Amino acid sequence: MSNGVSGVSRRSLVKGLSTGAIAAMAGCSGDSGGSAGNNSGGSGGGDANVNFTIASTFEPEHVLVKAAKNFKKKIESESDGDVSVEISAGGSYGSEDEIGELVNQGGVEAHAAGSFPYFQYAPAYWFFGCPFVISDYDQLLSVLDSDKMQDAHDALKKKGNQRPIGQQIYRGNRNFTSNKPIKGPKDVKGLNLRLPELDPWVTIWKGVGASPTPIALDELYSALETGTADASEGGASQISSFNLNEVQSHLSLTQHLVANGNMYMNEQFFKGLDQTYRDMILELGGKATEEASKTAMDREEELIDELKSNGMTVVKDVDHEAFRSAAEPAVNRLFKNTWEFDWKTIQNL
Repeated sequence: MSNGVSGVSRRSLVKGLSTGAIAAMAGCSGDSGGSAGNNSGGSGGGDANVNFTIASTFEPEHVLVKAAKNFKKKIESESDGDVSVEISAGGSYGSEDEIGELVNQGGVEAHAAGSFPYFQYAPAYWFFGCPFVISDYDQLLSVLDSDKMQDAHDALKKKGNQRPIGQQIYRGNRNFTSNKPIKGPKDVKGLNLRLPELDPWVTIWKGVGASPTPIALDELYSALETGTADASEGGASQISSFNLNEVQSHLSLTQHLVANGNMYMNEQFFKGLDQTYRDMILELGGKATEEASKTAMDREEELIDELKSNGMTVVKDVDHEAFRSAAEPAVNRLFKNTWEFDWKTIQNL
């Protein structure tokens, strides 16, 4: 799954890092008076320099990478240059799961990723990253900010050795592309639907009636062009960047999943920083992620209009409740067998 040789070699390198080595890298000197940090970070007094990298498997123009760039600009300005951030996008450190492990091990200090870190390190709470469970972005934030989800955030810190440094960023609703209008569950029955290799997604879409076909994202266009897959689902940015309007005639606004993501920082690195820097990271991370969400919402409408201009028929009269009802048995089974809580509890948060 690697997207770059350096990602694999870097991951192999940090396999042998001890906790002490990671703490040293993070600038955890244990000196209450503080001291200047090295190139990987620092703790202590106001004149200590802090340097860290935010890696991402996503391309430089992706909303999550843009959020990281905005955060870099803000914190370097606010700190008068005492904090320096390097952005390494495009998969130079590997795929999402590889970068997540690198951050866990301390091989890189932070990353810009989707909700995948929760899938890696708190999978019992990853229901918020699955189709039909969450209705909209406001509910997503309510769920993630609730007391019931504190165990999820704690698990991310304990098992994944990382924390979010902003709110979950809105990346757009995931919708349905096909060569016919999709208005309800009966319209997806038997369709070979391209999905990523995520078991809960496959389970839910099977429950709705589709015939999921797990296919790598870089094979998406050719799969639709050759008929290996009949349909796909994804955000407007994905549909646009892959030029799916050339191989699919309809974009149906099923809005079955709110795609999201964040910036995540190695917990030991974070704790090793001076309190001033920790406060700055959290405050400016919050501002950068809020601004990224607003930008993504505005851009989403523009992209849908562009896809329409490029020949796609946009189907708006989708029966969202019928889709949720069709997904309900599969979602409830996942809550019973795999996830914490139950769907009713989540809907009421």
